[in-house]
Amino acid sequence: HGTADWMRETSVFSAAKLQTGVFSRLPPANIEEMFRRMTVFPVKANQVIITQGTEGDYYYLLEKGITLVTRSANTGGPPNLLAELKAGDAFGEEALASDNKRNATVTMKTDGTLLRLNKADFIELLKAPLINHIAMSDAQQKIKAGAMWLDVRFPSEYKFDHLPDALNTPLNEIRDLVKTLDKDKQYIVYCQT
Repeated sequence: HGTADWMRETSVFSAAKLQTGVFSRLPPANIEEMFRRMTVFPVKANQVIITQGTEGDYYYLLEKGITLVTRSANTGGPPNLLAELKAGDAFGEEALASDNKRNATVTMKTDGTLLRLNKADFIELLKAPLINHIAMSDAQQKIKAGAMWLDVRFPSEYKFDHLPDALNTPLNEIRDLVKTLDKDKQYIVYCQT
């Protein structure tokens, strides 16, 4: 598989698109280097790209085609359709950013082309600029001023030990639960590490 050229003529990742969403918080040099390090990965319809419960290895940009994102509530249970992704969408970052297992399965609905970035490169180029760390003393001041703790661990871990008044928003459910949060409040996220 060849290297993804930063100026790929067929790319759906225009400069305008890369200035919104997750990419808007990255230095332009990191975006350029991300494309330089990505490899082109042709895929076929029905090909499984990510399997729920496995270790995270790559971050993906969907250049061409459609994928289906599904999740099974329990092992062996029927999968629920969470999303249908199209050209220009990205996926696979959650397991890499959190160092947790994959929380969904991604399967190609059509033939297509992916650009993929390995875990080490993702951590270097994308994870560091996207996570804003805050000192505990600063966090406690913000909590006193009305911010809320958001505990992103599993409910069993949260039940055993959590900060006072923390809300439990497990990382594997955060995309759905974030819609229920108060947009006027500030949230400080924490986990075991």
